[in-house]
Amino acid sequence: MNASLFVALCIVLATMGAASADERRWTSRDYVDLYFRHYNGHVPLPHLRDEAQKTLFSHLVDPANITRIVEAPNSNDEKLRQFRIILAVLGAYRAAYNVAVIVGEPLEQELTLVQVHTLEVADVVARLTQKSASDIGAPSAWATLVEGVIESVADSARYSPAQRTIMADAITRHYPAIAAVLPENELHRLRSEVLKLTDVSSDGRLHEVLKQMKQVIAAAP
Repeated sequence: MNASLFVALCIVLATMGAASADERRWTSRDYVDLYFRHYNGHVPLPHLRDEAQKTLFSHLVDPANITRIVEAPNSNDEKLRQFRIILAVLGAYRAAYNVAVIVGEPLEQELTLVQVHTLEVADVVARLTQKSASDIGAPSAWATLVEGVIESVADSARYSPAQRTIMADAITRHYPAIAAVLPENELHRLRSEVLKLTDVSSDGRLHEVLKQMKQVIAAAP
């Protein structure tokens, strides 16, 4: 989804009313509302350092949000519409957290979990796409998403072994569905990228998960 379309969708949804702060699962409008409140300077990037912000961040990356949309009595096309909005918002958040980490904010764990949640949503979109007549959008953006998480897995200077393990495991679980809608040139690019990844960690769990991740990406059709 390009930037102009993202902005247009956000404006439309934002004018529909503010999201409530209750404990219900989030809709695509809730994601948009939170992003606009952050963009307009009303709330910081949600973080895990105090309880109020932790609750907000937990909503942002809650897998139950995905389940709620999947199980709703809507058409696949309507579900895809909502998930693509969420992916666009998560992409904006990934960029914001990445910049914050680069300038020294202690948000590596948050960035890790946002990347994992983005893969979760992309997985569901890929599965729904295979059942729908809708166009999948730009496959290069999907490949770029996976490539970015692979690069994060490789970044031992920024991320802890535990964070790298979480991301590598997420790729292992979600890549097969995403790969099913990628063209051959993007599959080849990602295979090449993951083969460059070297494992010098002494963490046994990370070593095993990295091995599994490489196998999954190499085996993707």
